[in-house]
Amino acid sequence: MDHLHLVIPDLLPPRAAPQNICHGLKLPYLTALLARGRQMDAPVLSLEEIVCGRFGVDAVAPARAVADGLAVGDEYWLCADPVWLQLQQSQVILQPDVQCNAEESASLCADLNRHFAPDGLTFVAADPQRWYIRSSAAGRMSMTPPRAVAGRDVKPHQPQGEDALRWQRLSNEIQMLLHSHPVNQAREERGLHPINSLWLWGGGNPAPLRAEVDVAGGDDGLSALFARAAAVSFADSLDGMLSGNGRKGLWVAGTPSAAWQRADLYAWRDAVAGLEREVVQPLWQAIRQGRLRGLIACHSGCTTSRSSPDRKSTRLNSSQSGYRMPS
Repeated sequence: MDHLHLVIPDLLPPRAAPQNICHGLKLPYLTALLARGRQMDAPVLSLEEIVCGRFGVDAVAPARAVADGLAVGDEYWLCADPVWLQLQQSQVILQPDVQCNAEESASLCADLNRHFAPDGLTFVAADPQRWYIRSSAAGRMSMTPPRAVAGRDVKPHQPQGEDALRWQRLSNEIQMLLHSHPVNQAREERGLHPINSLWLWGGGNPAPLRAEVDVAGGDDGLSALFARAAAVSFADSLDGMLSGNGRKGLWVAGTPSAAWQRADLYAWRDAVAGLEREVVQPLWQAIRQGRLRGLIACHSGCTTSRSSPDRKSTRLNSSQSGYRMPS
């Protein structure tokens, strides 16, 4: 493989993290990769922006909709994923991992479509966990992915921009409709969290996908959907990617970030230790053996404000001299 772009969101803990979070965590290969490569500062980008960039588009929703088998046409699309807004004393906390079945999603979307049809909006549940809004009018605004707000107060992460007020009002109207919906009444009777809101994000108009990679892989889920939409090969394992015929690859290691978003420090430590064994060591060995000619590792704060303020990239080439395998 000529080149691999490795993305590790939330790899480095922020300064406010407990000082002993990394105590005893031995990462010789990761340490060598970060120390011996050429470090470059880069603008803060979310994981979603990085993946979009690798596939030559600006918005998640249209590309994800294509991956889910929808005909996107030329209209404006938004991700509108089902969530539970948990009310606390002075905050409203986003809980995105609310399991919804096909029958529930069909019933909720049907009522949403009846209510919002006069507004030129169509709700589509291509998957019980991945919903969309198709709009005849584009939205000029910025939105935060749910992954970056999980477990946090939603108020600072409302849509921003020229059309933000319209979509904020729409969100409030959606919440009022869902609040007393029979589906949610039945869920609460079964002891399940209600689906009391939709998180709007990733909006944009469709554009042709122009992938800068010919193989993708990882555990984040989004890269697999983009690969499907762009008809790019998706590798089930890193070893399979490195031993395949692809020349330019994208690998997303999202497990540390998922643990960090849950504020689970023990899971974050375990995820970073697993990353050392399952990702970084094989990549180091592939570079040493000449099977991988170049690696860019994007790490640190490339997801949310919980991380460091800058995203860091480390470039490591197999042609560089002076590298020794960590002991």
